[in-house]
Amino acid sequence: MNHRILLAAGLLLVVAARPVARGQAVQAGTPLTADDLPKVATASVLDISDDGRSVAYTTRRPFDNATADHRRYGDPTYVAPSAVRLFAVDTTTGTSTAVLPDLADIRQAAWSHSGTQLAFLQLQPGGAAAEPVMRLRIWDAGRGAVRDVAVKGSAGIAVNSSLAWSADDARIILALRSRERDGEARKRFKAITDGPVIVHSSKDPFLEWDDLGRTSRWRSLAEVDLATGQPRVVLPERKISSYAVARDGTFITFQEDVTGKTDYDVIGGTDNALRMVRTAGGEPATIAEARDLKGVTLRWSDDSRTFAYAKKGEVFVQRVDEKQPRSLTPPPKKDAEQPGAEPVKDAATGIAKDGKPSKDEPESFAVGPIARDGRRLLITSKRGWYVVDIASAAREQVLTLKDEEDKNPRMEALEWSPDGRGIFLTWSERDRWERGLVRLDVATKALVPLVRDARLYSGFRQARDGRLFVFTLSDGDRPGDLHLAPSDFAAVKRLTDVNPWMAAKALPKSELVSYRDADGKELYGVLRYPVNYEKGRRYPTVFEIYETFFDNGFNGRAAFLANHGYAVFHPSVNLVVGRPGESWEKGVTAAANRLIDLGVADPAKLGVHGTSYGGYATVLLLTQTDRFKAAINISGKVNMVSFYTDSPRLGVRNTHAPEKSQDRIGGTLWEYPERYLEHSAVLRADRITTPLLCITGDQDPNVPASQSREIYYALRRLGKDVEWVRYVNGAHRPPNSVAESIDFEQRILAWYEKYLKAGTTP
Repeated sequence: MNHRILLAAGLLLVVAARPVARGQAVQAGTPLTADDLPKVATASVLDISDDGRSVAYTTRRPFDNATADHRRYGDPTYVAPSAVRLFAVDTTTGTSTAVLPDLADIRQAAWSHSGTQLAFLQLQPGGAAAEPVMRLRIWDAGRGAVRDVAVKGSAGIAVNSSLAWSADDARIILALRSRERDGEARKRFKAITDGPVIVHSSKDPFLEWDDLGRTSRWRSLAEVDLATGQPRVVLPERKISSYAVARDGTFITFQEDVTGKTDYDVIGGTDNALRMVRTAGGEPATIAEARDLKGVTLRWSDDSRTFAYAKKGEVFVQRVDEKQPRSLTPPPKKDAEQPGAEPVKDAATGIAKDGKPSKDEPESFAVGPIARDGRRLLITSKRGWYVVDIASAAREQVLTLKDEEDKNPRMEALEWSPDGRGIFLTWSERDRWERGLVRLDVATKALVPLVRDARLYSGFRQARDGRLFVFTLSDGDRPGDLHLAPSDFAAVKRLTDVNPWMAAKALPKSELVSYRDADGKELYGVLRYPVNYEKGRRYPTVFEIYETFFDNGFNGRAAFLANHGYAVFHPSVNLVVGRPGESWEKGVTAAANRLIDLGVADPAKLGVHGTSYGGYATVLLLTQTDRFKAAINISGKVNMVSFYTDSPRLGVRNTHAPEKSQDRIGGTLWEYPERYLEHSAVLRADRITTPLLCITGDQDPNVPASQSREIYYALRRLGKDVEWVRYVNGAHRPPNSVAESIDFEQRILAWYEKYLKAGTTP
């Protein structure tokens, strides 16, 4: 087992090294190879006991999960394997215990209220041609023993079930699914993939793949007696999008899918009615109709009796026993004496002189966490953060923000302290790596830094009693590990060392670099220096592009390339709806100029690559500049017209992306045909002079491999330098085995070695 446990309870974290100064050589170790990359493990927290003493977590390696049956993508009965190792760590001693001796497919885990038992769902092979079966298992922390709870009856545990203990820890509430329902879904999947005759009609309310995907929501909710395995159905089978058990276990709230037809405005758009059912039994009651909750995200109180949401910038709150929501932020009324009159406003801020939002720029709010006692709610706007008394709707501003959004640090409210005196929030400066956790004192309105430095923090989770936090921490260059700290962060303790073998590996140092694009907008990117970087020497430099980059963190491919003498830069671009294509030319070329000015990049040896949207950006960039001497497109589209209605297994995703989301075309193909043509690199393939490598998976449900086929045949016909590598069993991430994953990384390196290092044999 490639996992080392730290036992010293008082072990304090060693402060991470600062980013390398330009010109400082990096101490080399053993080179990081392509064979190493699938072995890098990641730790993830599944649950923390109420008293904070026990943490359940898993470690996962790509090496153990490299192969999946991508031909079954979209089959509601297929679950891709997820082999992990399951551990429980005692936070008082730092001792980790393996719950299971071997790799296992763990889906959920939850500590009992007493913290002495860990329930978990494990997917196990069904044997022969049978489908895998979900099992409920209980680990006794005192005895270190695992027992199975055989759930009786004909229904099986749903793969998408969650776990909730009853108040007395004698029963568990979970979701069940009839085997007949699974059989029907499997039959439908086979019919729309194997035929032999498949009929599609616009008269059908749903796209066939959209409708099939919703069948996994058919579930019943049951309370299982842990002593006997006997289930008692609380809610008969229906389409349940999500559900949550109240902390006291007396009722369950759930969102029921009542969608009538495919929604083209939202990817996977679902109309959910909010309902409640008593755990003791009875008919469910409707709390809110789907039409009132469309497009909103609910924030719940700790006792699950109150929820809040924002709709068109207005915040509403409602209790589960109320019939209607109440507005906590009703729009300001116009002056009664001067109907329709505009309030006088400050020219700089747009805020009315009387303190009210102006008519043309009303204050728009978002919902934050609800206090533990359910009496107060945090709401936020571009102007500040406010604490609202839920009963009276009175609000008090506790944090004022600067008018220019870019002048404020990035902050995200996580949760209230159990005593209601403070709100914890993540913090990140916008112009440097200063990140961490801050406590907002509600009474004094002061921001109290708990931990803020150049290291990379993520996944903060507070124990219910508030005495400690568990989180992932990295120096920004190596993979992160789980750590814990008391609520005041007086001491930070490392809990895991999931990659001990990497201590001897040479990894690149990173630095945040600022630059201005062609429009003068200040942007940031992450530079990873070549291992053993020497000042005064220029290096072949690879740009990996996508959208926006700011934080560092371990990046396997960048580390692999840096070990072969490449500088790797992740640049940001300023994407504009309607003309996103020009953003990469303006931003990436400006980033290249900056690295050349810094003396890092060799202007004659620049490469560029990207995956998915980044692959699309890469090929589009090649039609606009010849500065790059090698390029790689991994699973990226090249033709916005043929891509527009492709990828049927993703429902409306490929029409939604250009119309309303990532692709940023800004409308339909019929509204802006010229924009679709302008952003189709294949139509300008004759302008490309850079050697291009395309890598795809034949089973990619997102960006079909046919997109790379188009650019390959176009460039070949034009006599250009192009190569297309197909992994026949792969998907959006092309390789589909450990061997293919190694081959994948080596091909990327070989392409750059061939074109960016003259005389080097790939």
